Amino acid sequence: MFGVIALVTFWVLNNGKWQIRQKNLYIKVWTITTFIGALTECIQAFIPYRYFRVGDILTDSLGAAVFLIFSHSFPKSASHKNIVLMRSIAFVLMIMRAYPIFAATLDTWEMEMNFPLLSSSETYFEMSRWTNSESDSVRTKLHPTDGEYSLKVFFHPGEYPGMSMNYLQHDWRGYKRLAFDVFLEGSSPLKITVRVNDKEHNNEYTDRFNKGFQLLPGPNHISIDIMDIMRSPKGRTMDLAEITNICIFTYKLKEPRTAYFDNFRLKVRE
Repeated sequence: MFGVIALVTFWVLNNGKWQIRQKNLYIKVWTITTFIGALTECIQAFIPYRYFRVGDILTDSLGAAVFLIFSHSFPKSASHKNIVLMRSIAFVLMIMRAYPIFAATLDTWEMEMNFPLLSSSETYFEMSRWTNSESDSVRTKLHPTDGEYSLKVFFHPGEYPGMSMNYLQHDWRGYKRLAFDVFLEGSSPLKITVRVNDKEHNNEYTDRFNKGFQLLPGPNHISIDIMDIMRSPKGRTMDLAEITNICIFTYKLKEPRTAYFDNFRLKVRE
C-alpha cells in the first residue's frame, strides 16, 4: 500500500510525469511516504485494539523504497549489472520483510492439515500462535506427549502469568472434548485456570468459559467437556463455530514455576 502511495506522490509532485532521474525527488517522496506511515501509526496508538509499532513504520518505509527503486528511470549510461543489482537488493529486502506472511501462511496450512490437533509445538512456526503475559515459552524436547517437542513455559511471579493461543482453528462443532497434557516441574502443586472465549466475547468474566485445575508435580492430563464450554457464557451459548482464544494462566503467583504443555487437541469421543 505504501509503495502505491509513494508512486502516486511521485506522480503528483512531478506534474503527472514518470521519466525523471533527479535523486532529490525520489528522496523527497520516500521521506513524505515514511512520514505518512509514521503518522498512521501514531493515530493507531489512540484507537482501541490498535497499536503503535515501529516495525510497521519500517515496513511502510521499505515498501515505498522498493516501489521507487523499481520505478526509477536509470540513465542510459547505467550498466545492466548495476540496475539488476539495485533491483535485486530491493526484491530481497521485500522478501525478508514479508517472511512473517510466508510463515503465517505455512502455519495456517499445517494447522488445517493437522486439525483436530490444535498445537503440539512440532514446528517453529507454531510459536507464533502463542502470546505470553508475565511468562516466557520455548520449544523443547523434554516431556513431549505428541511428537518430539513440547512447549516449555516459565511462569514468572505476578498477577496473572500465563499464555494465550490466539491463532487456532475456530470451528469446534461436532467435537466432545478439549484436551491437553502438562508436565509440572517442582515438588508442589500449581493451580491453573483455563479460559476459552468466542468471537462475541464482551470481555466480561461471565461471558466466557473459566475453569480451574490443580496440577500435580509430574504428568497431568486436562480434559474439558465442550458442552461445558458452550453453556458457560451467562445469558447465551458460546458460538462453537467461532472460538477465538484459549488462555491458560495462574493467579498471584509468588514464585517461578515451569511447566511443559503438549498435544492440544479436540476429541470426538468422551
